[in-house]
Amino acid sequence: MPDYDYGNARLHVMKSRLLARRELEALAEADGLDGLIAALVKTVYQKPVEAALTRTIGMPCIDEALRNDLVSTVGRIGGFYKESAGKMVAIILRAYDIHNLKAILRGLSKDVPAGDIIAILLPIGELSLSMLREFARLNTPREAIDLMASMRLSFARPLVNVRAEIPGAETFEMELALDKWYYNEARQILRSETGMTDALSYALTLEADLANVLTVLRFAHSPNESGLLRDKLGVDDPAHLFIGPGRISYEQLANAGRQDTVASAVETLSGTFFEAALRRGLEIYARSNRLSDIEKQLKQYRLQWLAGQFKRDPLGIGVVLGYIALKVNEIRNINWIAQGVGLGLKADAIRSELETVS
Repeated sequence: MPDYDYGNARLHVMKSRLLARRELEALAEADGLDGLIAALVKTVYQKPVEAALTRTIGMPCIDEALRNDLVSTVGRIGGFYKESAGKMVAIILRAYDIHNLKAILRGLSKDVPAGDIIAILLPIGELSLSMLREFARLNTPREAIDLMASMRLSFARPLVNVRAEIPGAETFEMELALDKWYYNEARQILRSETGMTDALSYALTLEADLANVLTVLRFAHSPNESGLLRDKLGVDDPAHLFIGPGRISYEQLANAGRQDTVASAVETLSGTFFEAALRRGLEIYARSNRLSDIEKQLKQYRLQWLAGQFKRDPLGIGVVLGYIALKVNEIRNINWIAQGVGLGLKADAIRSELETVS
């Protein structure tokens, strides 16, 4: 059995430093961004905020501080675990490599300055910041893929393959290839290490199902997107965009994607573990017509499930899953508070949108 004792003990200590809801709500009372920065200096975010203040002010300061804190906090988790447990943690952190490569490919395809690409990268996984910077400073996605291939990086394989299969492949096809490769690689490692029975395997299927459900809801919300899919890929079946597989069958997902209203798509997905969250989101969507309201409910379900792994899997990978989910959510909450304060929103309005675990 993988040894999680040392690492999990460290994460329990780190979890105790996360801000309580009352502390987040107090931040919402800040008088402007300068007041929020002053309040953050009195929290565990003191060091990253003070470091960022030497270079910038206002919202850019908060953005930099939060990003650097996430990188330094989550980035050192991999060093807490060895051997088989280390392999499991590496699977989780590899998701950040995928995020970074997608950001680089997207930025290069749109001629975004290298500095702007680098500013949104999260060097937490296998790829170092120096390596990511090298990719971001190239001219085109093709150059980045060629360099990855020459360095024999495993991430290059799906990109080289999609380029060979679809000459002139667009960025979203490269991103999809990376996502599919990530899940396939993770499943192979898990199958050999755990037999696909631990909390991480369930977390991966949850992520895949979430991504797939959001895809089919987008088709139901905007039926004309099926035409765009046909024009871009020459296929009508939304299953081409699915990743995983998760626990929701591709057949059920495809059926939902063929519906012409969000309500009928949600009905098609009844019986899945997302049903309650989907129906809560649908009630709000009926008033707002914003798909993001359903997405928020689905992501809240994911947060609750991941955070619950602290109790359900206290001796295993569940503690890692739970801590990272809670830390990322805290960063997201503070970012939202900063945006709200910067826009001059009332504290009650800011607090009402905070997402915490019950």
